[in-house]
Amino acid sequence: MEKTFRIDECLGFIANRLVKVFHRAFDEKLTEFGLTSAQFCVLAKLLEEEGLTQTELANRLYIESPTLVRTLDKMEEAGIIERRRDPKDRRAYHIFLLPKGKTLKDMVQKVGRQVHEEATDGLTKEEVANLRLYLYRIWKNLDKPRS
Repeated sequence: MEKTFRIDECLGFIANRLVKVFHRAFDEKLTEFGLTSAQFCVLAKLLEEEGLTQTELANRLYIESPTLVRTLDKMEEAGIIERRRDPKDRRAYHIFLLPKGKTLKDMVQKVGRQVHEEATDGLTKEEVANLRLYLYRIWKNLDKPRS
């Protein structure tokens, strides 16, 4: 007999809730720095790979370009990043951290570790590694091109 579908047991529903609580956990810790979880993600990626174009950054963060543009606008206004026009392609802008953005590196590391530790409380390192593997596998299963 086929099992009845229950929304509370649906992995997609659980994942959606998980994203929301992760955002809330990050937002709570970032309030004192005047940042949002979206800005945190941009900052963390730029600390790994500075000088990406807006398109490259959006692709690496798996977000739509218009969403990224709004986030970058706020970060630029706050003096965290600057956009530099690509001399070879006037339509493209590369994103660089300003000194204020670079000073946030330790905060990114600290907050990232804190949220990770809270989220994985009670799990072993092996369980966390397996969870990461399983989530990645589910992501790839659903991210296949549709025919």
